Amino acid sequence: MNKNKPTPEQLQALLQYASKKLGTTPEQLAQTVDSDAAKKLASKLSSVDSARFQEVVSDKDKLEKMLSSPQAQQLIERLMGGKK
Repeated sequence: MNKNKPTPEQLQALLQYASKKLGTTPEQLAQTVDSDAAKKLASKLSSVDSARFQEVVSDKDKLEKMLSSPQAQQLIERLMGGKK
């Protein structure tokens, strides 16, 4: 697998983390992102965070870059209990 693409496990861990922060379920979050309803989800964020969120989710390259960052990788690994 391309090292810049997150694994399904990493995506699931990110959904788990983000859903807790946004007060929703991972399934609802995935459906929101898949259905291009990210604006509704972003409405729960501050205006600054909402703008950042919109910028990242609307640009696949930025999203992949964010998910492949060392910080995101560490967070995902921690969320998965140290599993890779």
